[in-house]
Amino acid sequence: MNRGKTDQKAEIRNAGAPTGRDGAIDFALKMGGMDQAEHTMDDHIYRVIELVGTSTKSVEDAIQSAVGRAHKTLRNLRWFEVVRTSGHVEDGKVQHFQVTLKVGFTMEEAP
Repeated sequence: MNRGKTDQKAEIRNAGAPTGRDGAIDFALKMGGMDQAEHTMDDHIYRVIELVGTSTKSVEDAIQSAVGRAHKTLRNLRWFEVVRTSGHVEDGKVQHFQVTLKVGFTMEEAP
């Protein structure tokens, strides 16, 4: 069966696509200076919770606020995913940003 050029281009483009949870595993390995081929990961169990960060400055500040606060009480934070972005408008100007996040952290071993 002959594949068209479009199929071949898509295959090439996806050859290095992220793996794992939305690429979170690949990202973590790259941040640690490791290539996936050089490192075998242990199996992890992740707990996922939902947070809402808010800020009057920016979406990024709302994300940092949520992750920073979660870091104070949760151990082993590993990744986040933006689920929803919203805000409050007053007199035609954005007054407040709200960002809903899913945050994942690894579970500790049971005793």
